[in-house]
Amino acid sequence: LRTNFSLTVSFDGQSHLVITVPTSYSGALCGLCGDFDGDPHNDVPTALASTPGCEEPPPHPCPRLDIITRKQRATREDCGILLWPEGPFRSCHSVVDPESFFQACVTDYCVFRGHKAMVCQAMASYATACQEAGVVLEHWRSKNTCAPACPAGSHYELNGTSCPATCGPPTPQDLCDLPRLEGCFCDQGLLLSGDRCVPPHACGCHHHGRYHQQGEDFYPEDGCDQRCRCLEEDTVTCWSSPCPPGLGCRVENGVRGCHGGQRGRCVLLGNQSLVTFDGLKVNLGGSCRYLLAKVCHGGGGHQLEVTLEDDGGVTVVVEGTRVTMRNGVTWAVDGENLTLPLSIHEEKTWVVQEGNNIVLHTALGHRVVYAAAVVLLVTIPTASAGQMCGLCGDFDGHQDNDFTGPNGNRVKGIQDLLVAWKDQSIPCSDTCRTCGVPPVDATRPYQEKTSCGLMVAAPGPFSRCHGQVGPERFLDHCLQEMVLTAGAPEALCRSLQAYTAACQEAGAVVETWRNQTFCPLACGDHSFYSLCARSCQGGCAHLGHQVLCSSSCFEGCSCSQGFFSHGHRCVLPSTCGC
Repeated sequence: LRTNFSLTVSFDGQSHLVITVPTSYSGALCGLCGDFDGDPHNDVPTALASTPGCEEPPPHPCPRLDIITRKQRATREDCGILLWPEGPFRSCHSVVDPESFFQACVTDYCVFRGHKAMVCQAMASYATACQEAGVVLEHWRSKNTCAPACPAGSHYELNGTSCPATCGPPTPQDLCDLPRLEGCFCDQGLLLSGDRCVPPHACGCHHHGRYHQQGEDFYPEDGCDQRCRCLEEDTVTCWSSPCPPGLGCRVENGVRGCHGGQRGRCVLLGNQSLVTFDGLKVNLGGSCRYLLAKVCHGGGGHQLEVTLEDDGGVTVVVEGTRVTMRNGVTWAVDGENLTLPLSIHEEKTWVVQEGNNIVLHTALGHRVVYAAAVVLLVTIPTASAGQMCGLCGDFDGHQDNDFTGPNGNRVKGIQDLLVAWKDQSIPCSDTCRTCGVPPVDATRPYQEKTSCGLMVAAPGPFSRCHGQVGPERFLDHCLQEMVLTAGAPEALCRSLQAYTAACQEAGAVVETWRNQTFCPLACGDHSFYSLCARSCQGGCAHLGHQVLCSSSCFEGCSCSQGFFSHGHRCVLPSTCGC
């Protein structure tokens, strides 16, 4: 990033950030980078120590740092390459002091138990600093050391141009005043379009000073009154698209659109009790394959389809790719079993482990949260209001028109609704034998705070969630399950877990409700139970890579310090996969 007042910000997307300002700002700055007055001793104000929330730092996660530092200084491998007088970085030593980069590298080496990806990040940071200072580097990567990986249509270059050929206006190389940098560059004949290399005919559109990829839908102005689409040959077509009543135009999670106060949320409890986007309760209880949710109207041509399989599994189809999930089985993409996390559609769709749950995110804001045999949550952005169909309804704020079949025809009741949305090609029974409302007297013992009543207790562990996710449907399901199972503790724990997942998916705070005697959650070796387990961020896949995780956290098992999640296990970083 460059400004007309000579501020530059450079970030490699992982670990190397450089901020440059002109000398006219000397003594006028503040923040962690200091005041730029030439005196490093006053960069950290002593008043910060008395700031509320400022605590003593925890013990260093690597007590053997001194020993490892000495060993690394004496080697020509790993972090030692940075200091090696005859190594690939020797021409940079007199320009950029490698000591601070070496110290950061050794710390990462120690904390992550020598994981190569973290060491390579530290070395790449020094390489970038050298190149930004104008140093022409020698090759420091190889097949065995920090081997570069580039996407299709591109290749690695050590000293590549900072002004590559793009779908935008060309920049003559003799006018490119930016330093040469290493990275992935498009193959001959291809142009850079966003983050992809495409042939010239697949370039996008320039509209009002901004570039949009081919096929992209966008709002051309600050408002949402008009929506446009980039077509072939730099052609843009636009149409009127004002926000529906009750929705406002704003930017949420980096996406401009018509947003309201709440997202649409369809809940399936125990593969039996379903609550539509608009709050209608539907009891399934049969053994059929049902279409739960689908983008049927509008949606800008984007595809989303969620189906409940006859065996209790769930299939999600996103932009033509079929993702299936079943209890105890690895997720499969188009029939191929894969390990989480995984990304599809050029990282526009992610499937990740989040605590007890497996979560599918899409770039458009759709989310599917799956905890086998416990709960399935399908949440959609307000921009999809009125565009949906299926058993989950159309998300238009009205329950009465949820009784609608695939052809838009109205049906008379729940049973006809189930018949309308089931897969007619698979023989099954859509009769629910356990869907009757239990007698009040039978549910009374389970309405106490020691049972299902814990959901509605105020104050209680879920009371801060009531305003975001109402407990009524979850309570009804819990009471029904407890009556059917004669008060089985497992049924109670599943119901409370389902409400916990719904609350946390909505970003609500849930307080501790499990303990060693009440619904304890067993965790494997090198892990422990946490009400806010960020297993996605703490996974092996995060070492050296970007993974899309939820902004909220979910309960589940967290890995102990020094270990990282790998599937359902916690392992040392040295045993992480690729």
